[in-house]
Amino acid sequence: MNYSVWVSFLSYTVITALSPGPNNILALNATGSAGIKKSKNILLGIYTGFTCIMVICGIFSSALLIFLPNIMNYMKYIGAVYIFWLAYHVAFSKPIETNSQADCQSFSKGFILQFANVKIILWGITAFTGFIMPYYQSPLVICAFVMILSLIGNGATHIWAVAGSMLGSFLRKYWKISNICMSILLLYSAIHLVLE
Repeated sequence: MNYSVWVSFLSYTVITALSPGPNNILALNATGSAGIKKSKNILLGIYTGFTCIMVICGIFSSALLIFLPNIMNYMKYIGAVYIFWLAYHVAFSKPIETNSQADCQSFSKGFILQFANVKIILWGITAFTGFIMPYYQSPLVICAFVMILSLIGNGATHIWAVAGSMLGSFLRKYWKISNICMSILLLYSAIHLVLE
């Protein structure tokens, strides 16, 4: 993977991970209503479930490469369409209200959410098929990328958990500028993915 591919990969993974989604909003609500200490179980559930999903995405993408090797030529276009859709959605989305209380601070709630969280499933498959698998197929390297993606995704959720209402108020105040900047970087990632 050359420098420009790394920039595209990191732009896509970091921006998408930081954008509002089920994990980030749940973490924000949980810590906003109960604090970080009392929310540790649900946060641990989110982090553990997210890592499990990245393992599944890595295995799924590797299986695609083995059983349908030519599909990788098309997966990057599917990934680019998803990133374009995401960029459009981010550009025109309004701030999300976070007034609802986190009704349950359990590990299982955070863990089970991951298996219904389409955003992270598509995020993982797009990262693997569009940015990683065209350059690396070694099981050891794939495992390393599972950890990298887990650190990026869980790190973004933790930022939302720690920043809580401060991040929420900043994004609500400057949401148009923030959304446009994130969308431009996502579009850059999608274009680079198709042209690579």
